[in-house]
Amino acid sequence: MEKEIEITVPFYDLDPMQVVWHGNYVKYMERARCALLADCAMTYTDMERIGFAFPIVTINVKYIKPSVFGQKIIVRVKHVPNENFLMFKYQMFDAETHDKICVAETKQMAVNLKTHESYFQLPEPFLTIFEGEK
Repeated sequence: MEKEIEITVPFYDLDPMQVVWHGNYVKYMERARCALLADCAMTYTDMERIGFAFPIVTINVKYIKPSVFGQKIIVRVKHVPNENFLMFKYQMFDAETHDKICVAETKQMAVNLKTHESYFQLPEPFLTIFEGEK
């Protein structure tokens, strides 16, 4: 399963060099991931209701080209099937030129909200929310 969102770079996301500060790309990934999870009817609120949090445990980002104020960026997120983590791959590119800006991958581990225990396998129903993509 995958999802695309469009972001127009706001002024407040720029660094002193007048390009998007590197940490803001992680925020853009979060927005795309939340949109994908909402399409699966599994928002972070739903996860909390079921008793789990999913903190990011690894993130790998490759910055290719800078983004600037007012630029329209497409953020594409794709779920990567995995029994142990929620894994996602991302591509960001300019909406007009299609120049690649950034690629990334995240892994999120299930943590029981009551016990703070980490799960090294996804609990139900998280194993089945993306079931149709195999």
